[in-house]
Amino acid sequence: MAPKNGIAADLPPPTFDLEIWANHYENGPLLQLRLAHVAARCPSLAHHALTLALADAKKGKDVQIYNRLCDLAADLGLKDLGKQDTEWASRKDEENRRELSRLESELRGYKNNLIRESIRMGQEELAMHHLLTGGPIPDPANPQSLSSAGYNAAYQAFGKMRDFCTTPAHINSMTLRLIYTALLQAVTAQQTGNSSSSMHFNSVIANSNRLRATGVKEEEQSKLTPMAHVVAGIAHMGIGEYRSAASAFLQTPFDYHNSGGIYNVDFERSVASANDVAIYGGLCALATMSREALIDDVLGGPFRAFLEQEPHMRKAIVLYTTAKYQACIDTLRRYYSDWSLDVFLGAGGLSTGSHVDRLFARIRERSITAYFSSFSEVSLTSLASTFPPTSNAPDAMEAEVLNMIENGTLDARLDVVSGVLVAPQNDTRLETHQNAQKAAQEVERTLLLRLHRVNMTLAGLEIPKAKGQWDGMRVGNGY
Repeated sequence: MAPKNGIAADLPPPTFDLEIWANHYENGPLLQLRLAHVAARCPSLAHHALTLALADAKKGKDVQIYNRLCDLAADLGLKDLGKQDTEWASRKDEENRRELSRLESELRGYKNNLIRESIRMGQEELAMHHLLTGGPIPDPANPQSLSSAGYNAAYQAFGKMRDFCTTPAHINSMTLRLIYTALLQAVTAQQTGNSSSSMHFNSVIANSNRLRATGVKEEEQSKLTPMAHVVAGIAHMGIGEYRSAASAFLQTPFDYHNSGGIYNVDFERSVASANDVAIYGGLCALATMSREALIDDVLGGPFRAFLEQEPHMRKAIVLYTTAKYQACIDTLRRYYSDWSLDVFLGAGGLSTGSHVDRLFARIRERSITAYFSSFSEVSLTSLASTFPPTSNAPDAMEAEVLNMIENGTLDARLDVVSGVLVAPQNDTRLETHQNAQKAAQEVERTLLLRLHRVNMTLAGLEIPKAKGQWDGMRVGNGY
């Protein structure tokens, strides 16, 4: 959870008020992880974010996340927050142990009585206990204990409910909790530098697919489908599949907003609000979709209702579709800090860049490519004035263009001596002659085949009609 080398990334303050932003999400472990991410990335908000996170943690039962938050505060030099409340931690840990012992004892009794519904409910209570307490602490001397420690224990416990579910509603309730737990696993893995986040995001995708055709009533399905699309989009984004993420977000019905959740699970309050969906979907669409698709599917489709929640995102897409590329990039850049502080968008190492950095880079590349497509040649000076380089190096524009040419993003060649970017020249005269020659050869072949047919008919030969032939007008392979 602590930033690399204990130093937070130097992001400028965001445009939102931290407390108002935090109130958009319900209390729980994911909110605490969000606030930890803010503290690790933005020094100016670190103290306030960790104060809110620690206060929320002490309202719950998770001693492990409380200790990690204190460690993060100490790494950031916040001594007043880094001092742990050992009395509270000891008392809460003892309460958790007693509660775990009671739940395990009750579950054994249910299994002995062979009552399926009691076993399912007992298994769910045990899984919820692991989820709210952070699960067992791994044993440093036993590496294999990692697979059944932390949120892994909650995920495994929820999965064991499957054998005792008797209705589609039971299965859907279990699947929703598996998705939420897998998201917690993925976010925790990202913040602790663990490479298993992709595995957990793939688990989210697999479970989200199960929610789309579950056999429940239409009223219930209308609440499950939007949740499935949103979490699938977040998971695809988490593993870098931005085109698939855009597709998932664009398919999300606006019923997701203020739906109130189902089975005591409200993903809009706990995972991603309608504003978040607008931002995730808008950025992924800008980075991967053509101008025509943006106009038809994003601005002209059902997703526009989400964009109304974030007018600046809608404005950026409109600017891109009207070829005002730099204005679009400048609009997005104003909210770079806000989006970098999002626990899903801002995930990623300081060296490899976050998802925001990668999406911004793709949008810039697509803007340069679309701008250059209107010219036969453009000077690097003119290109740099239209798209100011992100680096202060004197040859930054040249290096960026060369990189785009090498990775196939830009179809052009660079005249380094003259400082000119030249589009590939198409010889339209030669292309026209080749097309005319090809058409003449086809006409000649057709006439020869018809002449053969006439000669055979005059000679009294019977010509069998092959299946699929063109009514005798043209002899194909059947002849």
